[in-house]
Amino acid sequence: MRGKWQEVLTDDEKRKELQYVGIFILLGLVSAFMTVLNVITHKGILTISTAVFAVLCFVNYLLVKKGRETGRTIASILFSIEIFLLFLFFLISGNPDGFSALWIMMLPACGMLLFGRKRASILCAIMFAILVFFFWIPAGRSLLQYEYNQTFIMRFPILYLAFFLLSTLLETIRFVTQDELDKMREKYRYYAEHDYLTKLLNRQGLEEWNSAFTNLGDQAVMMIDIDHFKQVNDSYGHDIGDLVLASVAQRIEKEANTKVCRWGGEEFVVWFPEEKNMCDPERVRAQIEKMEINIPNSEKFIHVTVSIGVMRGEGELSALVKAADEAMLLAKNKGRNRTEYHS
Repeated sequence: MRGKWQEVLTDDEKRKELQYVGIFILLGLVSAFMTVLNVITHKGILTISTAVFAVLCFVNYLLVKKGRETGRTIASILFSIEIFLLFLFFLISGNPDGFSALWIMMLPACGMLLFGRKRASILCAIMFAILVFFFWIPAGRSLLQYEYNQTFIMRFPILYLAFFLLSTLLETIRFVTQDELDKMREKYRYYAEHDYLTKLLNRQGLEEWNSAFTNLGDQAVMMIDIDHFKQVNDSYGHDIGDLVLASVAQRIEKEANTKVCRWGGEEFVVWFPEEKNMCDPERVRAQIEKMEINIPNSEKFIHVTVSIGVMRGEGELSALVKAADEAMLLAKNKGRNRTEYHS
């Protein structure tokens, strides 16, 4: 259950759907309950208004569930109209005994959940202007069908404004927090799928990329290993070794023109979901051989070579990588700095 809620709250589309569905179900149930109460207390027109609003909440719920994003857009427009008409009726009629006008206090919270700060602030500001007109302007007060007491008339718009400002503050805090959580989630996802040193995909990242494809046909995999890399570390130290790794990785990615994975140590895997898009392995090998990797704070350069194994065909990525690795080992055994194809 906890995992399901985490999935909903971290998925923007699912979270929005949950907010819309939650609001419509809540208001629909409350309206249905108030309708029953109004029937029992013989409130007439008030019974009709709450019953209609309950039905409309159910219609909005169906729009969201059936239409997803388009349904949410239509439902939000309809809900804006419906809620304003209902609250205006409550405000002007004053039924029962002035109590229904208190439901207007729900607008800021519901508005922020459904529409976000900008649009909700506009709607809430319009409602505040309406309250000021009906309660503080003589022309508006003359339209009221219920005689609110003077204390209520003077204080209610101020109370509504306080709810409005508080809801805006809470929504701002929620928005900023959610934005930071989204950034952190993307950051950790990036580091979970990428090698820190070379910025290439790691094995997890390659698997995630591979899982995004369906119905794969002929593919190609290149397994690339830096020759005599241990000698680089032994002769120049691990810092220079890291520099060599990063430089070779950058050149492979440039020549391959696709995503590259650091398979481990000094090994790299280049996967082409479509064989026809595979680059020339010999060009990659030759370009790396030509590289001059400058040792910082000196005039010395390091030259390295690579051995490449290639596998082409259909099948699971793991099998293709294994076959490419066998071809790469063959290239090593044949003297290094060469390309071999898996037969």
